[in-house]
Amino acid sequence: MAREARKYSRRMSGLPLEPSAADRDELSGGILEFLHRWIDARDGAPASWPEPDGALIDSLLRAPSVDGIALDQLLDAVGRAADTGFDTAGGAMLSYIPSGGLYTAALGGLVGSVTNQYTGGAHASPGMTAIEESVVRWMVALFGLPATGGGVLLSGGSMANQVAVVTARSKLGDDFRDGVVYCSTRTHHSVEKAARIAGIGADRVRLIASDEHRRLDMDALARQVAEDTNNGLRPMMIVANAGTTDTGAIDPLNACADIAAASGAWFHADAAYGGFFQLTERGRARLSGIERADSITVDAHKSLFLPFGVGGLLVRDRAAVVEAHQGRGAYMQDVPSTDLPHYMEMGPELTRPNRGLQVWLALNLHGTDRFRDELDRMLDLAEHAAARLASTPGVELLDAPELSVVALRAAAGDDDTRRLLDVLVSSREVHVSSTTIDDRVYVRLAFLSQRTTTAIADRAIELIASAASAD
Repeated sequence: MAREARKYSRRMSGLPLEPSAADRDELSGGILEFLHRWIDARDGAPASWPEPDGALIDSLLRAPSVDGIALDQLLDAVGRAADTGFDTAGGAMLSYIPSGGLYTAALGGLVGSVTNQYTGGAHASPGMTAIEESVVRWMVALFGLPATGGGVLLSGGSMANQVAVVTARSKLGDDFRDGVVYCSTRTHHSVEKAARIAGIGADRVRLIASDEHRRLDMDALARQVAEDTNNGLRPMMIVANAGTTDTGAIDPLNACADIAAASGAWFHADAAYGGFFQLTERGRARLSGIERADSITVDAHKSLFLPFGVGGLLVRDRAAVVEAHQGRGAYMQDVPSTDLPHYMEMGPELTRPNRGLQVWLALNLHGTDRFRDELDRMLDLAEHAAARLASTPGVELLDAPELSVVALRAAAGDDDTRRLLDVLVSSREVHVSSTTIDDRVYVRLAFLSQRTTTAIADRAIELIASAASAD
């Protein structure tokens, strides 16, 4: 049954910065009512909206009110703002890498924001730090890292890759100009960006070719490492993909670990997208070797379905990341050593949100088996879609999916593939994105939202089949 909109906080004068209990109740009721209606509307909502008109954008660009505005008016503006672009909260979001926006995790974020405990240093909130550390330790154990391991929750995979690059760089000492980073041509662009920010020249980042299945070519990697070593350079870091963004391909993790061990390079696995498929039997088998990594990027806001803003870095040796990132000012001389980690020493953030509470509340409310089952369902959806598309005339599949991304193209060529993409997006029934592989354009179907159903996948396939037959 559709919920009727209710009006809250109609006062036109500004609220005090410390609202009364009655005001808090009214504000919370209004916001929760808005959120319930928003979630209920996801079923049947368009996958994307037309370009917003200038008047709407201009109204949203206005400076904050001097005297205050009623909550119902503000929520109306939020609703109109949310109905722009593409619906990342809906199940028809099959583009890029979806984020489920799990409601229970969002509630954890609300609790964390209201309690407002500082989690940069364990001394300031040992209880909240312990909650976050319980999540980190669960992740460390999930990936088979040793007791010396640890981790830190960050804003996402880009920041996690940044921390990993800086940690690897620190192993070379102050003069790291002869250090070399190796990664695949399919590696996420944040790795190259992280190297640049870390002061590593573009001539020290080797983009190694991929094989016919979009995985890192191990022979090419071995040759490049040997050549650089013979030329007096030091292999600094080997980055392996544990699920590429464009196709979900997994690099040969054990072979990467072997070359890293032999050359003395830091072995990093970028599992921002694919990491938590480790919970499933199929995923664990395909990610074999990830337990040998020195560091692993994970994104709870991808394969744990959480709202945007919760990623993390796991490390084999917590001391290494602390050594690379710790720093103290005179104003922090009262910070004691504790048995719990100071997360401010494991990345660039000093003040940070209580991300751990979002993960902890969701995992414990639902139980980890629920996440495993949902990830298995994502793998099933990808296999289902691939099987149907394989028998669709006029369509070519790139590969059988390793994880939950299916890449395809029109058999007639790039122009028809682009038309196929336009048909899907302009339908507003699903939202998809494209990529370029070996100079050919491919459309991607990415399954990673708890709101994506088989019916949505089948509708996408029907649209593809119809567009392909019309070419």
